[in-house]
Amino acid sequence: MKKSRIALMSTALVAAGATAIGTATTAQADTTNPTTNNTTTGQTQTAKTSQSELDANIKDAQTAVNDAKDKTGQAQTAADAAKGAAVQSKSQASTAQATTTKVQTDLSTAKTAEAEAQQVADSATDDAINQAQDAVTNQQNQNQQLTQTVDTAKTDVDKAGDSVNSAQTVVDQTNTDATQANQTVANAQAQVDHAQDVVDGKDSATAQQNLATAQQDLSQAQTNVKQANDATKQASQAVSDAQTKVTSAQTSVDQANQAQSAAQQNINTATQAQAAAQKALDDASQHQGSTQTFTLGTEYVNALKAYNDAEGYNLNSSDPVVHRLIKASDAMSQMLKFQSNAVDKNIKINGRQDLTPEVLSQLSTYAAQLINSMRDEFGAPHVIVTNGSVKFAGDIADEVTADQWILAVENAHDVPAINRAAAKNGLFSKATANMYEDAALAKATSNLGEWHLTLDDFKQMIFTSLQSFMANDEEWSHANSILGAAAHGKDQYFGVSFSDSIGENVLGAPGKTLNFDSHFAFVPQDSSYWVDESKFDKTAIKNETVSANEIKQLESDLATKKTATNTAKTALATANTNTTKAQNTLTAAKTTLATAKQQQANAQTTLTNAQAAVKTATAAVAAAQKAVDETSASDATKQQALSDAKAALKAAQAVQSQKQVSLTAAKVKLATANQALAQAKAKLANAEAALKAGQQALANKKVYLDSLTHADANLAAAKQAVVDAQAAYDQAVQALKVAQTTEDSDAVTYQQLQQVADVAKQVLVAAQAKLDQLLQTKALNDAIDRTNQETSQSKSAQGESMTNTEHDMTNGGGTTLNTKYALGTEHATTGGNTVTLKAHRALSAEQATTLQQRKAAMAAATTKSTSTLPQTNEKADRTVSVLGLMVIGLVGLLGVTKRRKRI
Repeated sequence: MKKSRIALMSTALVAAGATAIGTATTAQADTTNPTTNNTTTGQTQTAKTSQSELDANIKDAQTAVNDAKDKTGQAQTAADAAKGAAVQSKSQASTAQATTTKVQTDLSTAKTAEAEAQQVADSATDDAINQAQDAVTNQQNQNQQLTQTVDTAKTDVDKAGDSVNSAQTVVDQTNTDATQANQTVANAQAQVDHAQDVVDGKDSATAQQNLATAQQDLSQAQTNVKQANDATKQASQAVSDAQTKVTSAQTSVDQANQAQSAAQQNINTATQAQAAAQKALDDASQHQGSTQTFTLGTEYVNALKAYNDAEGYNLNSSDPVVHRLIKASDAMSQMLKFQSNAVDKNIKINGRQDLTPEVLSQLSTYAAQLINSMRDEFGAPHVIVTNGSVKFAGDIADEVTADQWILAVENAHDVPAINRAAAKNGLFSKATANMYEDAALAKATSNLGEWHLTLDDFKQMIFTSLQSFMANDEEWSHANSILGAAAHGKDQYFGVSFSDSIGENVLGAPGKTLNFDSHFAFVPQDSSYWVDESKFDKTAIKNETVSANEIKQLESDLATKKTATNTAKTALATANTNTTKAQNTLTAAKTTLATAKQQQANAQTTLTNAQAAVKTATAAVAAAQKAVDETSASDATKQQALSDAKAALKAAQAVQSQKQVSLTAAKVKLATANQALAQAKAKLANAEAALKAGQQALANKKVYLDSLTHADANLAAAKQAVVDAQAAYDQAVQALKVAQTTEDSDAVTYQQLQQVADVAKQVLVAAQAKLDQLLQTKALNDAIDRTNQETSQSKSAQGESMTNTEHDMTNGGGTTLNTKYALGTEHATTGGNTVTLKAHRALSAEQATTLQQRKAAMAAATTKSTSTLPQTNEKADRTVSVLGLMVIGLVGLLGVTKRRKRI
């Protein structure tokens, strides 16, 4: 709901409430005055509220409840809409507050910047600028020196790094040499120990046993090599066979893919060909020639020729020649029927601007088709539609329209308009009578605005006009003109168009009508018609219409293309299947090949391991044989071997000591080189830090110099920034005030409308309570009816033995009336008469109790319903009136349909 509407509603409701408070009066509950029991019938039944009155009250109460429900719903809807507006305005106020805070910060920042800019501007003297420029220059020179220092430090670091690398290489090499020397010593020590064992005679038996074991291991290793070699050959053959299958499967896949690609290409080609055929058919359908015919018939042709030969225009209608032509005309006319075209119906023509040269060309071609078919029957030259003839026909229609000439009114051709059009197109234009056109009233409509016509409508106008020319039972001059009477034996240039003019009471039609006249323009090739042929374009307009046979051929071609497409799709499906199968075969072959290669690798590993085992076993046999030989040697030989081993150990230990000294020296040099490198890197870091600080100092000095140089501009910009920030702040503050005002207003509106909704709910509760009371009263009345009915039935059953009270009733004249009442009262006064009741027979205790209960029920029902409804104090009644008027005001504003007002 728009805020303006909410405000209006709120104002109206408050006004309505104020009025109600000022004018409300005390509301009284409905009361009824029950008549005194003066029934003079033999028996009187228990009193109750009138049933018809109670039904009316219930109906009114139900209507009040329904109205209250409607008003409650409408009031709550309005309150909910106001609540939504209040929430939205609160959100907008919060956003405005945030915006104000931000722009206030921006303003403070801008003022600080302005103060700083002012300070700089105050200090921007020529001396200060020169000093700043000198400081920049000095810093640049310092930075250049620092850069050179950094470059030198980098070179020193590189050199120190090279020294470290070189020293590390020496350490690595001497460490390797020392390790090898240690191993050599260990080996020499083992040889000494072994030679000592030989001298001591230990291991002789063991050596012989080791030799036998080594020889047995060698034999087994050689067997394993043979078996592994055979397995490797088998695995290699399996790999070869699997590779052959993979190659074959790959070839099949390649061939299948090629077939698939070819099939896809065939589909693409076939689909494109189908699409082209479909497009050709669609395009042809847009230009499909009309199947409309205009057949004269042999009898009509012969009758018209006989009419012409007999100069029938001089004969009356009773002449046999004329009568024959009339009869033939009627027969021919009955056979003619216009055929609509769905495509033409979609081409809208709503004004002269839509009668474009293209549209007039289509209409002229359509008319020429009909005229030439008639001329073929009559044996006359054809008409030719050209650019010039279409333009000429269009010019005639435009000129006639400009004159607002209505053929049906003037009953003559607009010769001046025709001459003006002829002059524009290089034709003879001095004629005093029509030389070029046949015209007819084509259509009249009361629609004076947009035409709301279609190309199909105009083709129907052409057909209707030709029909009026060829068969009107009055004259046949137009028929002869259509059939080429003025063609001079040659084809005529032809075009058609339409003029539109507004007339009043045309042909007796009441009011204004828009009248369309058709203009069939014929231009013979005879020289007497031409003045300036350069103004008349004789280029024939190509007939782009497509014949039905061509449509059939295109449909057949499309069907062939669709068949080819379907065949190609089937071939592609087969190719896809073959490709999938080939791919699956290739995948299986590759899996087999991978397995074979893995088995081949495993076999090769087994063979390699077996060959290594043979080498190990061979070496073990050689070592065992050497041990056997050593234990079998002489003591002198054994002793010499021990001496040689000890000498070799001593030599190895000497080399070991030398290598260890070299390693220690190399490590010292490496430590020195690393220390030099660390020092060089520290110098480089210090130099780079100094350069970085110099560069930052240079940047700061340049900024300071720039601030001095552009101090005035910067100050102006800062001042403008303050102005802009101040404007933005002022605008934000104003927007905040508006938003807060709107927020407050919407909150108040919501509270007011919610109060109205709450009041409407209270009214609904009150109306429902009253309805409930009336429904309760109706229920009690129904109970009274049942009680009375039971009492009557009881008395009827007891007859004269029923307990009755006899009494005498006398009127003022002393007349005594004997009657019986069912009530056990002492007496009652009715209309001035005094009734004296006499106890005839006492009621039983049970009957008396029942009667008292029924009387109490009757009294309660009467009190709670129409007899004496609960009274309300004046303040409460005033409130209800106010609330009711406020709800009524709300309903009026919401535009709710008026309900029947009950007085």
